[in-house]
This record gives sequence, structure tokens and C-alpha cells, in this order.
Amino acid sequence: MITKNFLLNLEENIEKTYCVTDIETTGQKPEDSEIIEIATVTVENCQIKNQFCSYVKPLFPIPDYITQMTGIKNEDVSNAKRVEEVLKEWLNFIKDGNYFCAHNVMFDYDFIYKYLQTCNLSLDNLSNLKFFCTVKATRLLFPDLQSRKLGDLIKHFNLATDKRHRALDDAKATAEILLICFKELKAKKKELLSYIESIQMDKLKSFEVAEYLSMPKEKVYEMVKNGKLKVHETYTTKNGYEGYLFLRKQIEELV
Repeated sequence: MITKNFLLNLEENIEKTYCVTDIETTGQKPEDSEIIEIATVTVENCQIKNQFCSYVKPLFPIPDYITQMTGIKNEDVSNAKRVEEVLKEWLNFIKDGNYFCAHNVMFDYDFIYKYLQTCNLSLDNLSNLKFFCTVKATRLLFPDLQSRKLGDLIKHFNLATDKRHRALDDAKATAEILLICFKELKAKKKELLSYIESIQMDKLKSFEVAEYLSMPKEKVYEMVKNGKLKVHETYTTKNGYEGYLFLRKQIEELV
């Protein structure tokens, strides 16, 4: 999330190392889906630098509709490493990063976080990264766009890409969008600071708080239970669970 603190230190923040990540999965929920491809490109000093990309061998066959969308077949991943081995290599790749960036950052983060836990791998290298979401950034910086879907942004900004719904190509496209956001942030810094000040009483949902504080949603719930985070209002989610709303001003103060 783009916070007041991020903007106040904008010039320093945009020169840090961003681990721009994309994953391809067998479904939408980490509880019942697997990662079949992961890619990260690093953006450092506003330049795209290094890249990591690997297939992941799933435990179960890839659904036909996923193959139709991504082009990834069962034979493509048949000789790939299992998720534990791939994530070990990936954790080493991101160890010097400052930000975890993705297009809809919580989707990629939730999958990776879940599998790190499942494989009993250290969360440290991931937990040390702050979040930057290019969906949220483009929503703030380009409010007139009708869609912030990655494919629509690629068309809008006329970005070159070979294969959509493949981890490396989508990660590279997201990195290009990140650099576009950086230019826009520099151009609109003063008005954005004023805007954030004006909406500080807005309410944020738990996943937005997780992005602000760069932590898993589970940690947000833990802070609520321990009284470290004050819930402003509760609501019922579509699935019938209890949801929390927090004041943006309070969260900004915790950043």
C-alpha cells in the first residue's frame, strides 16, 4: 500500500530493491490449490535487474482449464522440482530485497506463505519484505482507468509481452507497471500526500491492514485478539465470517 510514510520518503523508497513476483496455480485458494510456476524479477534503483523462474511439480494433475489458460501441461512440470526445493531457491533469491511486489499482492503472498509453512521453511526472508501492490497503486494513480487487470494495463501502457498467464512474462510486465507507477508517484507526490491526509478516517479491511503492515492476515487477527489493534467496526463477509474494519489513521501510525 502507498502510505503517507512511503510518500514522505519517496525518493529513497523507490530506489530500494523490489522482488516483483508472479505465480501460476491450479486454483484460486491456497487451501486446495498448488503452485505450478513461480517467477520473480528484481527492480533496483528503478531498473529491472535479475530474474528467477521455475516450474513446480504438483502432487496432483493440472486441471484442463488451467492448461488452457496458462499453456502449462502436465508434461511440462513432470521433471520439475517439488515446491519445497523451489521455494528454498526462491527464498535465497529474495534475501536482499526490501519489498514484495505483485499484481494483487495478497494472492501471491498467501500462496507462498502457506507453502512455506507447509514445507516447514523459514518465513524470515519473506516476512522481512514490505508490500507493494500494483493493483492498489494503479487504482490510486490512474483513477480514470476502467480496469486494473494485468492484461488491460499491458494494453493501456502498450507493454511488450510474449506469453500472458506465464509467471516470468507477467512478473516482467508487473515490473514495467511498477516503474510507471514510480514516475507517476514522483509527479503527483504533493497532491497524493494531501489526498491521503483527507481520507485518514476511511476504514480498511483486514487484508488491506495486512498490506499496510506487511504481515499475513493471521497476524492481524492475532493483534486484534491481543488488543494491540483496535477494531473500529465489524461486518459479516460473503462467506458468513466476521470481518474487521480499522481506521486508516490508526494503521498509518503503526507503519
